[in-house]
Amino acid sequence: MTTTLSLIKGTGYRKGIEDYLSIIDKSQKVVPFTLNVIQQRYLLYDCTGRDVILKARQQGFSSLILAIFTLDFLLKDNTRSVIVADKSENATELLDRVKFFIKCFEEKLGVKVPMKYNSKYELFNEQNGSRYTIATAENRDVGRSKTISNLHLSEFAFYPDSENIFASIMQAVVPEGRVIIETTANGFNYFKTFWAECKTGDRPFKPLFYPASEFYSKQILDLKKRELGRLYDQEYPETAEQAFLTSGDLYFDNVALKWHLTNIRDPIANGGIYV
Repeated sequence: MTTTLSLIKGTGYRKGIEDYLSIIDKSQKVVPFTLNVIQQRYLLYDCTGRDVILKARQQGFSSLILAIFTLDFLLKDNTRSVIVADKSENATELLDRVKFFIKCFEEKLGVKVPMKYNSKYELFNEQNGSRYTIATAENRDVGRSKTISNLHLSEFAFYPDSENIFASIMQAVVPEGRVIIETTANGFNYFKTFWAECKTGDRPFKPLFYPASEFYSKQILDLKKRELGRLYDQEYPETAEQAFLTSGDLYFDNVALKWHLTNIRDPIANGGIYV
């Protein structure tokens, strides 16, 4: 196995994913993991290692991030990849997808990855000393006392105590570690403030928004609009502002807020007095 792995350690993530991993598509068939247009854009052009991703539904970010971390788990020494899900049932599903990637890798290469342990929430690669941990935001002390190489905060806007969880777990990430925050919007909560601070440069994360129209065809979006009615903008937003305004529980009516943002202009200075 060592000889086989040495042949592919130098390949990029895209080649590693597309050559050695498979995925279950929307028709429940196992197919080669070929990156879609949004996954390619992020991996090849947008990613920096400190990214916060705001997105429409089902664009494939979780699968891509899980796959990147899986390759590190398989091919790099002494890494710890941590995925934090918003709730326990999602954490279990994410780890099942990681295990599926590892199974595909083994079958493609005709090897067996030696696991020291393979539990409900953590994998340990005995050959290279790397770990893959799936945690849940329901645990407020998640990540404490660990040394993290890769961190993925999945559906961050839906964490019950996102501010304190973020402050705690970031102290465990090594200086050169990769951090990817990925979520759909959930109204005007802590994540909205966090996103705004990234936009102004007050946080050292690159804010990335991926609208629905860059992934879905017009025909699909027209169908979804008819299916969802007023909830369409929540699931398939075209701007970050629209995503926040149409999601979560808002105190003010979102139609009124949209009108306000569209029609109200900044005040104009007139002799030192703003009118």
